[in-house]
Amino acid sequence: MAKAARPSSTSSPGSLLPADRARRESIRLLLQAEVYDPLTYRFLVDAGLQSGMRVLDIGSGLGSVSHLVSEIVGPEGSVVRVERSAELVTLAEHLTRRAGITNVRYVVGDAESLALSSPFDAMVGRFVLRELNNLTEAFRSLLRLLAPGAIVAFQEKVISVPVTSSPRLASVEKVRSWMDQARARAGVEVSMGAKLPQVFVSAGLPPPELRFEAPIGYAVDWVGYDYLVEMVRGMLPLIQLYGIASEQEIGLDMLADEMRSEAEASRGVVILTPCIGAWAVFSADSQETGYLHDHS
Repeated sequence: MAKAARPSSTSSPGSLLPADRARRESIRLLLQAEVYDPLTYRFLVDAGLQSGMRVLDIGSGLGSVSHLVSEIVGPEGSVVRVERSAELVTLAEHLTRRAGITNVRYVVGDAESLALSSPFDAMVGRFVLRELNNLTEAFRSLLRLLAPGAIVAFQEKVISVPVTSSPRLASVEKVRSWMDQARARAGVEVSMGAKLPQVFVSAGLPPPELRFEAPIGYAVDWVGYDYLVEMVRGMLPLIQLYGIASEQEIGLDMLADEMRSEAEASRGVVILTPCIGAWAVFSADSQETGYLHDHS
């Protein structure tokens, strides 16, 4: 498999996003791309994306999925990526230019109220559906931007399947426990990936094909440890709010090294949150017959 062009986790977004929260979020997203991009690339190829397609990317992040799609569709194809955060779009455009990618265009706006011309040959997204308001109606609306026979392909995490390690590593178990408790107390949606078949069928699509994959790593230089630390850092306000652990107990500055040392000593592997990918082929018949309006 050809390696997809994407921003490196060593990129420094701080000069573009000076606010600390935005800077930390951009670092998390860059690490997320390092961890999940190989899975997403395989998923998109299996779903049927190919050279020359015009693809709509319902974005969440810094454009890494658009970069993967850009590689698959080639110079004859194109990608339009929609993102509601103007700050993230500014950084994503910078990263895209720096990577020498010329067939990706960014649009600032909400996926729920898009007004784009020309039907797309495919619509893709990663870890974004749970952020949409009124998911079924938003999904139905997006389908109207597609050409008959277009591919619809989305990946979502299954957070209800916990981060784990084999053999069990105490540091990884601590991280898992902190995140799981915070999500449970905050009422976070943890099963979006498992709901993808329901989302597709409710919107009028045929039952989708599914793929289940999880990032796994063990090498000392694996960025999965750093990604877990950034996940905990992002959830730290909730962890502290609910009295789950203090910042001193967590020890963010040493946490990645602690996981690395334990994994190396035990020759263990760490398995991150898995994701489910779903894809189906859109048919205009469902709209023409009123299926999209009459079924939920």
